[in-house]
Amino acid sequence: MATPLPLARELQDLRTAQIIDVLDADFLNLVGWDWDVRVVRYPHNHPVLGMPDCEIPGCTKGTPLGEPVCAGCMNRWQRSGLTFEEFATAPRPGTYHRSDGQTLCRVQGCQRPPRLVTHRLCTTHESRWLTSSEPTVESFLGNSPQKGLPGFGPCQVAACYRLRGSERTIYCEVHRGRLNRERRLGTFVGDEERWRLVTPAVTVNREVSLRGLPDRLVTELLYCLQVRTAREVKTRDHRFRQVCEHLRLLQAPSLEAVEDADLVRAGASDDARMIVRGAQTALRRLGSSPETERFKDLWDMLVFGHTGTLSFAGIHQKPFREAVKIWAYDELPRRRGQHVTSSLQNMVRAMERLSEALRLQREDAGHQHKLLGRADMDNFCNRIAFLAETGVFGAYHRIHVIRGVRQVLNRIRVLGLTAPGEVLEGLPVGFALSVEDIPDVPEDTEAGKDLPDEVMRELCESLDLLEKMSGRECRVAAELLIDTGRRPDEIAKLPLDCLARDPDGTPVLVYDNHKNYRLGRRLPIAKATAAVITEQQKRVRERFPDTPASKLKLLPSPVANPEGKKSLGTIYDQHRAWVGALPDIMIPIVVKIDGNPVTQMLPFDKSKIFPYAYRHSYAQRHADAGVLPDVLKDLMDHRELSTTQSYYRVSQERRREAVDRVTALQFDRHGTRVWRKAQGLLDSEHVRRAIGEVATAYGICIEPHNVAAGGQSCPIRFRCVGCDHFRTDVSYLPDLERYLDDLLRSRERLMSAFEADDWARSEAMPSEEEIRRVRSLINRVKADLDDLSPEERSQIEEAVAVVRRGRTIMLGMPRIGQPMPDVRPWRLP
Repeated sequence: MATPLPLARELQDLRTAQIIDVLDADFLNLVGWDWDVRVVRYPHNHPVLGMPDCEIPGCTKGTPLGEPVCAGCMNRWQRSGLTFEEFATAPRPGTYHRSDGQTLCRVQGCQRPPRLVTHRLCTTHESRWLTSSEPTVESFLGNSPQKGLPGFGPCQVAACYRLRGSERTIYCEVHRGRLNRERRLGTFVGDEERWRLVTPAVTVNREVSLRGLPDRLVTELLYCLQVRTAREVKTRDHRFRQVCEHLRLLQAPSLEAVEDADLVRAGASDDARMIVRGAQTALRRLGSSPETERFKDLWDMLVFGHTGTLSFAGIHQKPFREAVKIWAYDELPRRRGQHVTSSLQNMVRAMERLSEALRLQREDAGHQHKLLGRADMDNFCNRIAFLAETGVFGAYHRIHVIRGVRQVLNRIRVLGLTAPGEVLEGLPVGFALSVEDIPDVPEDTEAGKDLPDEVMRELCESLDLLEKMSGRECRVAAELLIDTGRRPDEIAKLPLDCLARDPDGTPVLVYDNHKNYRLGRRLPIAKATAAVITEQQKRVRERFPDTPASKLKLLPSPVANPEGKKSLGTIYDQHRAWVGALPDIMIPIVVKIDGNPVTQMLPFDKSKIFPYAYRHSYAQRHADAGVLPDVLKDLMDHRELSTTQSYYRVSQERRREAVDRVTALQFDRHGTRVWRKAQGLLDSEHVRRAIGEVATAYGICIEPHNVAAGGQSCPIRFRCVGCDHFRTDVSYLPDLERYLDDLLRSRERLMSAFEADDWARSEAMPSEEEIRRVRSLINRVKADLDDLSPEERSQIEEAVAVVRRGRTIMLGMPRIGQPMPDVRPWRLP
């Protein structure tokens, strides 16, 4: 057990006493802490700190939990070229037990250590044994009783807790040899007193010495290790030892006084510096509260229950900076979700723009807030417009800045911060923005960020590469993002039991909408998607069999997660690396050459492929499939329909683009091309088509009377190929082929032993002319398709798919529910 903690009064440091108060006694017992010895000892079995013995016989070194052998044995085995069984039985090198620590002489009561780890007697008793006639140490101890000798005291190196082996030296054998070697090689610099202060302790497996460090620093390091262990972050003994050695070399009084540049000069690795930064963050949070944090210029948002930091340092004028802090403190309780910090920081940055404008445009740099007026706000708006026009930021950012400043200033007035005695006392009423000052939102010509079908197919076919590069969890996360259209954080935080069934047995995904705090949402999913979840659930249960299922995550984090209770977090970095490793994805794009539109196969911009784009693609996919906006709003789990509409381009716009493409391949009943080649329709022609035609089974009819009657007054219904008012295009090719098949099947049935009167059979028999006309029309359309280049054909096929998805024809048949659109239809259901 750990010895009692030292009294705070003995330390003469209130901060040290505060840290000691939060050190957990169970944790100190876990690491075998003794305030007199000051050595951290790693336990053998622990989910985070555990270091079992190496499985190689005779090796007592600690191994990372879950690994069979230590790093040293692994390196020797790889260099040996032997099989593991052969290596395990091979003789060990003589220095194998170097890291086992110091032992005492085997003579009972002797307080002196052997000179070497492999020796069993101190120097005096070993000399007596060697001059005796006894062949072994055991016979020497049994036949020649020896008296124990007093020790020479501890080594005088500050970090060392070993005993001296001789009265002729003030060091243990290791440090004596190290000092002599440095002097012999000429690497010894400085005085010997400093050498004793900065020289590290002798490396011992599972042990880290904190001796020779100030009390404040010792308590800080213990607290750091305690916090990391509580968060299930592994801290290997060699990493922790390196941190202590660098701090000892710097002679740092505390972690809070250490700069990152100091560690760099001391030769600290990135991992060691990361541990120090994490410790400094934990110490900064120790004792912090919202009541104290609110007065700082840099807020640690963990104190408020969020992540990241919120900075106000960019607001130059102190009254405005303090007022914005009060606004943020008031605003925080009304915010929730994963992006509270970034959302508030954007609002603060808008006020930073205002602060910068005042600093540049006024002689008093805006510090005399009582002298501000409408003219200053006009100058600010003009400056923001100038920055937007010169490309410093975009038009949308300009709107967000103006809107953010207006919102914050209005809220500051509502909070009474301009009243007498407040931080902005006397701020003129004219220093404000109205709704008219907010620029109009530019027309969104590319609403939604959906990915083209060619890109989605390529990504889905390359998921094996993502799994190879980043692991199974990242692949499953990407699949669920593609199939369900959920936000990345909603997928990352899915619990293990996220799959449920509706009463009819169809699968649904149960997830939490963290952004809007709507929990337990249910989304219908395909059977193939449910199979992916089921397989992942099985893998997680096999990986963490001892953790209750209610605490497991579907996508557990691969780091600092020994029990599977932590979620994956984010896959943005892994996704970016995967997309970057893919070959160029070629898609047909219309470009202008010499003023003429030409379709070319060009690489898709990979910067547009990011996890959130799958949500836009999901929305667009369902919109193209004819899902009603209200239904799509529920699928996207939005409260407002306007929010849903921002995720996709409306079907009419996409259909218009597609119509412009397929009109190049429109034919009359004789198979003659009707529309001009490779030229889009004018706006008036689109309107005429909308009001001057009616859909038929495999084309359109432009006869005015029939259009006015909705297609119900045609005297030759279902004989469209014999009418001059009939038009068709390449998008109806599958319908024409099915119609031809129906005609041929009907003719064969009527020509067979079908019981009917001759007049009825004659009336129902398809005419040879109709069959010939339909077959000729099909051949004409196919011939024109064959004349296209591969790029033009790909573009036409995409346009046909869009047009056909948006087509609805009622021929007296009842409607049936359409299956949910699937970006990977080749998967088994």
